[in-house]
Amino acid sequence: MDILAARTGPHSSHRTADRHVWCLPDADSTQAAHARRKAAGVLEKWRLPRATVDDAVLVVCELVTNAIRHGRSPVHIALHRGDGALTIRVSDHGRVAYPAKGIDLDPCTESGRGLSIVAALSQAHGYEGGHSTTFWAQLHTHAADRA
Repeated sequence: MDILAARTGPHSSHRTADRHVWCLPDADSTQAAHARRKAAGVLEKWRLPRATVDDAVLVVCELVTNAIRHGRSPVHIALHRGDGALTIRVSDHGRVAYPAKGIDLDPCTESGRGLSIVAALSQAHGYEGGHSTTFWAQLHTHAADRA
């Protein structure tokens, strides 16, 4: 796993922005667990509330699994914290139209619930398509914001 960039905002009385980006060059089914552990480490280092870390780690895992199953390597993961929100972006080199073909959004099926989980845990979510696909989700980073 290669880290593409890690940036921390200046340490001052102003709000800081943190960004951590890494790549799964040869994405396979074992990489979702690796991405989950990596994201947990970054978010814990940022001292986010436990509930936010737990939700964000699940969102990362679901989006990475989706990229591995329906996209093409490499898979890029970006975490960005700033202004009370955490944005998670997972990109791959596949093309997809939403709802993605082959992704079952029926919550009663055994697979295909990942995007429903992402929607339930995030305050906002979406995708960007084109020559590559990026799914993103935004979560609040303050425990008090979580209703």
